[in-house]
Amino acid sequence: MKYAAILLTLLFASVAFAQTTPAADSKAGETKAEKKSAKTKEGRLQGHIVRINKDKSTISIRGTGKQGFEREISYDSSTKWTKLGKPADESDFKEGSFVIAVGKPDDKGNFHADRIDLRLPR
Repeated sequence: MKYAAILLTLLFASVAFAQTTPAADSKAGETKAEKKSAKTKEGRLQGHIVRINKDKSTISIRGTGKQGFEREISYDSSTKWTKLGKPADESDFKEGSFVIAVGKPDDKGNFHADRIDLRLPR
C-alpha cells in the first residue's frame, strides 16, 4: 500500500514536471526580433512644447516633474494628432502647449511619435 502511494506521487510529479518543460523551452527559443521588439515597447513622453521644427518634423518638449528635461520628438505623416483624445489639426499645437506623445524609439534612439495628444494647460 505504501509503495503504491509513492509510485502514484512520483507519477503525478513527473506529469507536472513534463507540463512545465515546454513553456520553459519556448521562452529560451525566442528569436532576436522578438527580444528586440520587447525592448522597444511603446513609451510615453509628456511636457510643454518648447519649439516646433516643421522642416525636420520634430517637436522639442520640456518634461514636467521628474521628467524635467528637454526631449526631441519626431513625427511623420502617419502620426495621429489629437486633442483630449479626439482628432485635431497639427496647427492647433503651439509653443507652450502641454502634450503627451505616445510612440517608440527608433534604431538611433530618437523618439518617434505614433500619436501626439494636446491637453489642457497645467
